[in-house]
Amino acid sequence: MHGHTSISDGKGSLDDYFSFARDNAKLDFVVVSDHDFGNAAPWKMPKEAWTLTQDKADQYTVNGKFVAIAGYEWTSQPKYWTPEEPLFKGPVKYYNHKNVYFASRVDYLFSAKDPAYNSPNLLAKAVMRHGGLIQNNHLESGAEGRDQFDYEPAYASVIVNTEMWPDTMQYQGKTYTGNSEKVLRDFLNKGGKTGFVGSTDTHEGKPVAKTAVLARELTRPAIFEALRHRRNYAVFNARIVLDFKIDGHVMGEEIESSGNPRIVADVKGTDKIEEIVIVRAGSVIHTLHPRTREIRFEHEDKSFARSSYYYLRVVQVDKDEHGNRSQAWSSPIWVRKK
Repeated sequence: MHGHTSISDGKGSLDDYFSFARDNAKLDFVVVSDHDFGNAAPWKMPKEAWTLTQDKADQYTVNGKFVAIAGYEWTSQPKYWTPEEPLFKGPVKYYNHKNVYFASRVDYLFSAKDPAYNSPNLLAKAVMRHGGLIQNNHLESGAEGRDQFDYEPAYASVIVNTEMWPDTMQYQGKTYTGNSEKVLRDFLNKGGKTGFVGSTDTHEGKPVAKTAVLARELTRPAIFEALRHRRNYAVFNARIVLDFKIDGHVMGEEIESSGNPRIVADVKGTDKIEEIVIVRAGSVIHTLHPRTREIRFEHEDKSFARSSYYYLRVVQVDKDEHGNRSQAWSSPIWVRKK
């Protein structure tokens, strides 16, 4: 869902990227997302590079076997509103970065440095006209993320998903606290709508499995249809299989319930499952410690009193080379009190 090549600030060619995804990582689909602009002026993605990105995505796509998707990273930076690189007037904006991708070809990208597309609202309006989708990238919990969700609720139909990461991560012996899940819960608690995707943000040209989609078939239109309706979930490290339903409805749906919501979950891990939690409106309402690789369970929310969102988080016992446990997060299901 998020990776770079030598077209921007990554390594390797588009051929290297798509070949690794298909042949080494054994992915069903992959998104490439080089930057629209770089940190060092005056670099920008040439139109020829964007055309090549789409050409290569089409070349590598074989329906039923592998789907390649052309995208880019809308690289908004606060300095665009400052004397350092004075592109726009007004208060400094901290929109963060967003990935944009399309199911069919688009003449050229909608850049964060273009005043016609320099805000999430303007970007979403343009992307919507072309049938594309947007995801919020690498959330910031401090001032740098102040405006990352600053878009009209109506555009939640195109800015449909957000990258999910563990709140705390280990990397090369150091601990980093990004509070990604906490930031997402705060957004959802305020009435925001978003699903969850995982991403590597690889700059080595080596994408790996981070997102699962519940698509009807392995084609680009079917993947976009699933992502558009948030029928997707994020994984970290292991390829955990996750099924999460409420009253028979799948993740990403908005439903009504006149009684107590009945939650059914089916989890197939790659190692023993340390913990499973159900989160409702930002708080954990049910916890299991199965210590098995697979589990199916049901839970009736007898304390359901008002409209809420629910999602499932799974944590395994295994760890990656840095000491981070494998995890999975379902996209939310929103339940309104009938």
